[in-house]
This record gives sequence, C-alpha cells and structure tokens, in this order.
Amino acid sequence: MKKLLLSLLLASPTLLFAQGSKINTQSQKAVSMAGAGSALFIDEASIFYSPGALAKMRCNGISIGASTMMYRSTFREYNSTEIHHTKFKITPPFSVFATFGPKNSWWKAGIGVYTPFGGSVHWGTDWPGKYELNHLQMRAIYIQPTLSLKITDNFGIGGGFVYNVSQIDLSRSIPISMADGSSGQVNLSGTGTGIGYNLGVHYDLENSFSLSLSYRSNVVTKLKDGDAEFSVPPSLAASFPNTTFNTELPLPASFNFGISFPASSKVDIAADATFVGYDIYQSLDFDYADNTPVLTDTHQDKKYDNAFSGKVGVNYRTCDNLTLRAGVGYVFSPVRGPYVSPETPDNNRAMASAGFTYLLSDKWDLTAAYLLQQVQARTVTNKASGLSGTYKTTIHAPGISLTYKW
Repeated sequence: MKKLLLSLLLASPTLLFAQGSKINTQSQKAVSMAGAGSALFIDEASIFYSPGALAKMRCNGISIGASTMMYRSTFREYNSTEIHHTKFKITPPFSVFATFGPKNSWWKAGIGVYTPFGGSVHWGTDWPGKYELNHLQMRAIYIQPTLSLKITDNFGIGGGFVYNVSQIDLSRSIPISMADGSSGQVNLSGTGTGIGYNLGVHYDLENSFSLSLSYRSNVVTKLKDGDAEFSVPPSLAASFPNTTFNTELPLPASFNFGISFPASSKVDIAADATFVGYDIYQSLDFDYADNTPVLTDTHQDKKYDNAFSGKVGVNYRTCDNLTLRAGVGYVFSPVRGPYVSPETPDNNRAMASAGFTYLLSDKWDLTAAYLLQQVQARTVTNKASGLSGTYKTTIHAPGISLTYKW
C-alpha cells in the first residue's frame, strides 16, 4: 500500500505539458489578436513566430515585454457541494527580442529570450486532491539566436538554435500523520536543460496577402540531480530519505501556418492555425538516487494526444500613431479524460483578446494587450489516483511591451 501511495504522490509535474502552460505571449501584438499575426507582423518577435520574416525588417530594434498570467481553477468532488479554489498566483512570462544587421539588407540576425511554457498553481493542503498536488510552479526559458535571409523581395527564410532552461518546484502531501495531526509532505525541485531549433519561411505580395510557415522542434529537457525533500516523523526518516532524482520532460514540437490580407486601406485580417505534437508525452519516469522499500523509482502513463488551435484577429490603424486590435481563438486540449489531474485541469478552451500599439516617437512604441481564456468545465476520474470531480478554469493575461528601433 505504501508503495502504491508513494508512486502516486511522486507523479510528475504535468502542468508543463497542458495547453494551460503553453504560453503564446511572445508578442503583445499577437496576444491582442488571440495569437494570430505570424504572417502580418514583421518585427523583432518574428524570431519566435516567423524567422523567415525577420530579414524583411528595414531597421534594427529591441523589444521587451511581459504578461501577467492569472490562473484560477476550482474543483468540486463527485457527490459533494463544497468547491475548492486555487490560491491567487501570478506567473509573469517575459520576452526579450533584439535584431542586428545592415538596414535594408538581404540578411538579419537576432536573438530571443522567452518563456513558451510555464505556470503556477496552488491548491493548498486542505482539499481532496492534496495527495496529488499542493503547489506547482514551473518555467521553461528558451534562448534562441536566429539568422534570416531574404531570398527575394517577397520570400524570406530563417532559423535558429534553441537552448532551454526549465525550472520546476512542486509539493504534495503524504498520507502520513505528523505530530500536530497534519500530513507529511514531499517537495520536488530542480533545473533541466535541452536543445532544439526553430525554422520558418515568409512570403508576401505587397498590398495583397502574406503567408507564414514555421516549425518549432520538440525539446527533450533532461533534469538531473533534482532535489526530493521529505517532511515526515523522525521514526520514518530512514524510509523517506532526502535524495536526488533524474527525469526527462518532453516539450512538444509545433507547426504553425499563418495568413493575412487587407480588408481595406486601414484594416488587416490575420489567421493562424497551430498543430502541437503533444503525443511525445506518453509517460514520465522518475529515477531516485536512493531507494528504500517504500521509495521506489516511478512510472506514470500520460498518453497525451496531439492538439490543434485556430485564431483570427483584426488589425485596425486608426491614425498614424494608434493601432487597435482584437481577436478570438479556440484551442483543443491534448489531455485525455482519465489522465486529467490537478496539475492539468485542462480542457478545450475559447479565447478572446484586445489591445493596441501607440507610437510614442519615431523610435519608440508601446503595445498593450489583454487575453481571456475560458476553459470548459470537465468532470473526470483520474485513472491513477481515483480522484473524481469537476474542474473549472479561467485564465486572464494582461501584458505590455516596449520597443526601440534604430
């Protein structure tokens, strides 16, 4: 029984792989159009969205932005009227993009530092799923140098190398009583690294339409010598030694297609479709440096499906200094019902957004955006733990960025 309980409580930090933690806030312009605009916008954030467009920039620039991801979720256990809420937590995904190269040249180089995956959720220690999760905080930081070439005036290609640094911190209760009557606890934390790449092409006809294709590879992040720390009664300390662990976290690949076209002299329409290869995440294994009869290496099935999202946005230039935007989108979840857990209370979701860009001067511009994601309620029974109930989740993401061009 202890082996079973421990294998459940030491299961993985799976929020990393749900759509809830796939962050598409690298460009506040795109955020204000629900994630659309990879074909429309030719700027510093093209390093991420469409490397082939980067060489078409007429100048150089640096853009710094951040969002405030506010993730709120509730859980109601089956046959219960009590509703449990996550504590208020803010995850601040950020992005920094800089471009270099001769003006109006056939090439452009750049570097991006951004967070495409991340999340923070805190359920506390007094809810039915406390043996699955108390809290989880994670962030994947990608560093991407990029080179883009303009083959013709209309066609550009580009690509970049990706180096990822992921940080994870989670805790769960243990079904063991402490002296004060509270449950024991385990905290898992660590840092992992991985490598990948980003490729893209961009084609446009002036005053007509633009197309963008990009591929971001999967990044298998290897987490070595993470820390596993236990809070248990002294009499059980030998069975639950503080130790280290190794694991691998497969961050999925994605393929994006974008198109944009003018609806009038001041209005552009953009649409993006993204396929995400979440099927790379079929299981997760933890290898502990020190094993005991109750602390054993663990294996947990995840069996994620691939996922798809579609976004449409409007870009309206009201005057020379102000551009307004809005967008809507829909995202399909990769998480199958039997594998939904407190780390991934995920489901299909609808998105809506709005934002603006204001030109402060010839060199400076300010962009702000707000994105709302409403995750459909989901009633499930977890296959591993048996936790059964209904999850509801809402995500708010206001953000801002500042750009300087030279």
